[in-house]
Amino acid sequence: MKHALFATVSLCILAFGAQAQTTATPQNEGDAASAPSRMGNTVIRNMSLRDLGFRDGISFSRLSGEATVYFPVLEEAPLRDGFLSLDFEHGATSEVERFLQVRIGDRIAASVGLPEEGGRLSVPVSIRPDDLRGGFVPVTLTYSGGFSEFVCIDERASGDFIQISPDSALSLTLASNEIDTPWEFNGLRPSQVYVQMPQSDQMAGLAAAVRAATLFGAEQGGVRFGTEPVDTSGYVWETGAIALDVTTSGTASEMEVVQQGGKPVLHLRGTDPQIGLWQLSSDWAEVADAATSVTGAISDGAFDAEALVLTDLGADLQARLVSTSTQFQVPFQSTDLPVGKTVSEIDLILAAGLDPFGAGATVSVYLNDSLLGSRPLAKGEPERVKLSVPSGVVGRDNVLRILVQRQVSTAGCGGKAPSYPAQVLPGSKLILSEATGGTDQFYQLRQEFESGAQIFVDPDMGLSHSDVLPWLGNVAGTMVPDQAPIIPRNALTDIEAGTPFIILSDSNPGEGDPLITVDGGRIEIRDRAGNVMFDGDALERLGIVQIVTRNGVHGLWVRPGSGPAPVSSALTPFVLDRGDVALIAEEGVIVATSTRGSSLIDVVYPDRTSLKQILDQYRPWIVGGLWLALTLIVLAAFQRIYRRRQTSSSTDT
Repeated sequence: MKHALFATVSLCILAFGAQAQTTATPQNEGDAASAPSRMGNTVIRNMSLRDLGFRDGISFSRLSGEATVYFPVLEEAPLRDGFLSLDFEHGATSEVERFLQVRIGDRIAASVGLPEEGGRLSVPVSIRPDDLRGGFVPVTLTYSGGFSEFVCIDERASGDFIQISPDSALSLTLASNEIDTPWEFNGLRPSQVYVQMPQSDQMAGLAAAVRAATLFGAEQGGVRFGTEPVDTSGYVWETGAIALDVTTSGTASEMEVVQQGGKPVLHLRGTDPQIGLWQLSSDWAEVADAATSVTGAISDGAFDAEALVLTDLGADLQARLVSTSTQFQVPFQSTDLPVGKTVSEIDLILAAGLDPFGAGATVSVYLNDSLLGSRPLAKGEPERVKLSVPSGVVGRDNVLRILVQRQVSTAGCGGKAPSYPAQVLPGSKLILSEATGGTDQFYQLRQEFESGAQIFVDPDMGLSHSDVLPWLGNVAGTMVPDQAPIIPRNALTDIEAGTPFIILSDSNPGEGDPLITVDGGRIEIRDRAGNVMFDGDALERLGIVQIVTRNGVHGLWVRPGSGPAPVSSALTPFVLDRGDVALIAEEGVIVATSTRGSSLIDVVYPDRTSLKQILDQYRPWIVGGLWLALTLIVLAAFQRIYRRRQTSSSTDT
């Protein structure tokens, strides 16, 4: 799981007029009102809900809903100015009164009435510096409403909705020259990272770049690589620049922040600079709150091999008021589990309050949209719910969804149904067991990379490190966990047993023949119907990723293509999940399939003459010949039987 980026969210007050509680600002006016001012040696840092992981924004319906967004904040941030702008679209099919309330911590910051005609709105929300508590500014959005007292109707029939845009953004004005420690840089930097590679190819520099790809989300377009300095012109801080410098002696990692073009740049040097990058993303990040941070090694925590507590996954398990339904979501990845483990059981501790008639709630548990089971919560006290997880449900990216539902009880005409609390209690956990099936799939191999990743780039390809990183960065980003150390290798023979690897080469580095071998002449990739999908130059432009085995260890063979490398983004991430072979291109993964089941593709080598190809080419003739031979055998057998009967009749006569 990618570590969350820290960003300061401490906003100055924007006063509302007398009508602020019942009106909203049109979107274009709201954008102008919420633009932070440029003052002195400052930079503007923008953060949207999309940057926090809300890819589709936040939506509510049925006249109720609540969500809390946590903006991580560094208390030492040199904040000068800032505003939060919420952009949303809303509507309803019936005449209902609807409201959006914004609460900062326990303080109600704004309450906006939504017009009956619906449409698009932009609402600026004021935040005070003292709203920062515990390293976060918690912004709670509550959507509510009700019908007129003259109308008695089920609230589920209102057809109402509010969709808060993922582009709703927080804009901060920061004093650039006061961002002067690696910890502050990492806590305030934009999500987009640029890694400036050394001019000469050095393996320690390659290892640091690959580590940056795994830590900062290269598979989601979060990292770019190059050898030239990044453009630091402009007021908006859009890219966090990290300059690498490899030394042959001295400390493993030394970090400091320098100013270039009015913006902070992290300068990272040492014999193994990847250690500094891992420090900034680990629990030891705050140790780097100094002008210069020197690090020799980082110690990782140990896994509990038997269970994984949901609170350790960063899940929001706070109690919620439920009138009709609510859900708790707990995302986790295969790399959150120890090597060789999978989830065999869900062990939940749940509680739901009872209504005045003694009715509780019903909980339904889903894992990756597969229903594991449903149970009533009728005691009004904590109850344990254990559900088994069938094999094959757990994959690379997983979501545990706990849906709590109550029977709607109205409080009279025009009254809103009362709400009662429900909570997933601490102590709820995933029960782990030994995984079966080996490493036949990409997501299974990804778990094996937790111990580290050996990296080798074949010099015979004639590509520099900056040339191969767009290919290697995407593959490493999707396959190598954050905590895995990168182990560069100078030669193919240096690949050791016991640690999985990623090898970039034009020829097969593994033992045995994979599904696609590029040194056996012309290749045709066909679909199940026998139609040619790729061949010749079209296939040469594609990259090929395959699971291969070397020295008894599984790893990846990456054959870069002659065409553009994958260009990934948050909307179109580069993901290797199911399968053991994939064709990749600029648009990402073209096709991924498994060679151990019913493969989606068939690989044909027209220049080769194999028994299979002969059988495929002359199959009709062979089948016809077999039928003819079978027919002759049957006729010969009947003829012999007939002759024997004739001989027997003659003897009797």
